[in-house]
Amino acid sequence: MLNQLSRRARLLEQLNYLLQQALPTPFAAHCRLANIHDATLIIHTDNASYASLIRFQAPVLCKTLSTELDMPIDKIDVKVRPNYVPLQRTNVNSISLPKSAAASLLQAAQTVDNEPLKIALEKLVKRAI
Repeated sequence: MLNQLSRRARLLEQLNYLLQQALPTPFAAHCRLANIHDATLIIHTDNASYASLIRFQAPVLCKTLSTELDMPIDKIDVKVRPNYVPLQRTNVNSISLPKSAAASLLQAAQTVDNEPLKIALEKLVKRAI
């Protein structure tokens, strides 16, 4: 299974290289091959205007890539996928709590009659230490 995934990733990387060579130079930096499925190339672009321009070029690209790949490419599906920076996750389990605050929470937990609140305060103190 892992071997198949590795081979597939290498194939897509090679196909992406061929696509980059076939695209007009200004497009190459904004487009990448995402997948190939049933004689359809799936291309991701970071901008809707490039997606439109690639759709106009689709017949020429299909013909060029079909001859380069020795496989029929009948259709090109272009999807806009803007480049984004994923949010940095903060470590949910680490909190910064001064020792005096932890001591106050522990004292409050010892005097509270509400059992669920008492347990929650004790857990909070344990996470802070």
